[in-house]
Amino acid sequence: MDRAKMANDFHIAGYSCAQAVVCAFADVMDMPVEQLAALTSCFGGGFRTGEICGVLSGGAMALGARWPHSEAGDMKAKSYAAKKVMQFQKRFQERVPGVRCQEIRDSKPSAEISPAAQRLGLTKSCAIYIVTAVEILEQMLEEA
Repeated sequence: MDRAKMANDFHIAGYSCAQAVVCAFADVMDMPVEQLAALTSCFGGGFRTGEICGVLSGGAMALGARWPHSEAGDMKAKSYAAKKVMQFQKRFQERVPGVRCQEIRDSKPSAEISPAAQRLGLTKSCAIYIVTAVEILEQMLEEA
């Protein structure tokens, strides 16, 4: 399954960055694309305020589905989920110089930060960030 291409296709179709990332992991989340798109419909554009990049929000949702903290008293699960989302953000920042949508959306990233971006011939910042996040998430899911 080419999740990077799926995510890029979702974005081209009109989904936000957050929606594109999370919908590419619909099978992992065991939820229909339509439901995931609805749940993340307000996350794009840094919650529409230029704050935390939507790819990170969408990625955090996918990580939470894989490593949930669903019982209030389960501090081990809470700590593990927090560790995973911090790893995700750290790995993203190793390739992208920030996490705020407003700071990074107008930058001119090189497709070299992402093998999938190179393979798909992507040149726009959001598209590159989307597939970069998908690559990182795939790596993290494989490592588990």
